[in-house]
Amino acid sequence: MTMFPIQASAAYRLQEKIKSLLGYKSFLRSLSKVDSAASVPLDETLIPQLSGYPRNHNYEISDGKLIPSFKLYERLRLVLSAFPEPLESFLDIGCCRGFYVMSAAMKPSCKKAVGIDVHQPFVDLASNVSSHIGLDNTSFHIATLDKLVADPEKYQAPYQTILLIGTYHYLFWGSEVDPHSFGDHDTILKALSKLCTKRVILSGRLEIDRLPEYNRVGAENTERAAQYTTENFVKCAEKYFTVTCLGYLGTYPLLQLDKKDIRVS
Repeated sequence: MTMFPIQASAAYRLQEKIKSLLGYKSFLRSLSKVDSAASVPLDETLIPQLSGYPRNHNYEISDGKLIPSFKLYERLRLVLSAFPEPLESFLDIGCCRGFYVMSAAMKPSCKKAVGIDVHQPFVDLASNVSSHIGLDNTSFHIATLDKLVADPEKYQAPYQTILLIGTYHYLFWGSEVDPHSFGDHDTILKALSKLCTKRVILSGRLEIDRLPEYNRVGAENTERAAQYTTENFVKCAEKYFTVTCLGYLGTYPLLQLDKKDIRVS
């Protein structure tokens, strides 16, 4: 079983911070070119919603282009490096303001880029921004993983690449917005393998003591708590995927899960 440190060291984080600081300026110069003519005017009341909590999803719009905040760029730099070439189709589970979906959609090879979330304002905002910058290969939905598995055609599944950044613990334990939970690794990973044709890119809280308070209080002293470790996650993931640690987003492992050639029923 492939294992790695469950938390990034201080030295690693400093090294990555320096790389991000040096790369941010050049990244802005090399942003994908898109048509600056907006097909649908962006409602000015939505502009303040491009920033706020969570801060690592903040961005701006300038001349029809998406400009990530530095905090978003720190993640984006590593996440984009994990995209397969060519990127053909894409799903972001917990898409927030939709930046990763639109970044994927801007790649000429990407035929469809889909984002799902359980927070209606995020879905509405992402849809509006996508229309504003002229992307016709994106769609955003209020949906959960189980809804995609139950009706894949409705959501244009399957997808070559699936992204889960900071959302895995909500799938396992539920959230204040959506208390529904799967409650075990195998159910989640089996569902992902059904929806994915090539790769899952995942980073998140895979240890009980690193959960947000809402989840941690509900998880502690339950039978499922003992299952919720990075080691158990990787062990289960390797039934369906080859697991590689690419680095860390902040202190959390960034994992590349490449689908194995097996039949999943």
